[in-house]
Amino acid sequence: MFVTLDRPEVLNAQNEAFLREFLDVTSELENRDDFDVVAVRSSSDHFGAGLDLKAAAEGWRLNATTVEWWEVALHHLETINQLVVALVDGFCLGGGLQLALACDLRIATDRATLAIPASREVGFLPGMAPWRLPRLVGVARAKALLLGGAVLTAGQAAQWGVVDQVVPVGGLEAAWEELVTPLNADNLPSCGECKRIITTSLETPHEAALADFLETQSRLFASPTAEARLRDAVAQFKTGGRPSLDAGWFPLGR
Repeated sequence: MFVTLDRPEVLNAQNEAFLREFLDVTSELENRDDFDVVAVRSSSDHFGAGLDLKAAAEGWRLNATTVEWWEVALHHLETINQLVVALVDGFCLGGGLQLALACDLRIATDRATLAIPASREVGFLPGMAPWRLPRLVGVARAKALLLGGAVLTAGQAAQWGVVDQVVPVGGLEAAWEELVTPLNADNLPSCGECKRIITTSLETPHEAALADFLETQSRLFASPTAEARLRDAVAQFKTGGRPSLDAGWFPLGR
């Protein structure tokens, strides 16, 4: 499944129509089991330039309603069962980086530039990035990005943990294919539950997490999908394969 940002004339800058349409698109992803991964990508050479300053110059302003549209849409990406991957090229600024942070993984080309200047430049909060960034990169680096205005190259972003892989320009499609090839829709229930537990781990006490785990694991054990996938892994093992090492992102043999 692909979600394509398509305002190339303004580098995918976000105006009211963009925010409303993005909410509609992400709402349609909820509660579906006919796909196992989502790529958020751009139709142009830039992922996103943040707020549409041309629209702002013409009098448009963010308000409580449009901000809520945006954050609800991002939360859809965080909470659907499917893996969500941002394919980042060029500018990934402001709301563009907010969007990438809401994805599960981020792959960037080596010409990507990443920054969130909102709190320094326009005087309001950069969405929920102050909540998401510390969970991803730690408090100190979150402050450097949000308070210090750090502007990162793709390589620096990888060192900081903002992106997960850097590829040459033109290499996003190949990296995407490598990532998704071993995925299987039969694993969607277990992957969705794993994603949910990861996402809520920092706020969940161990006692509550353990109770949730035991209930979830028992339910998954009882599913026919789990037994079928285990049989496949055993069959591969019997033929000399290494199911957990030969497949997946960055496989051992690479």
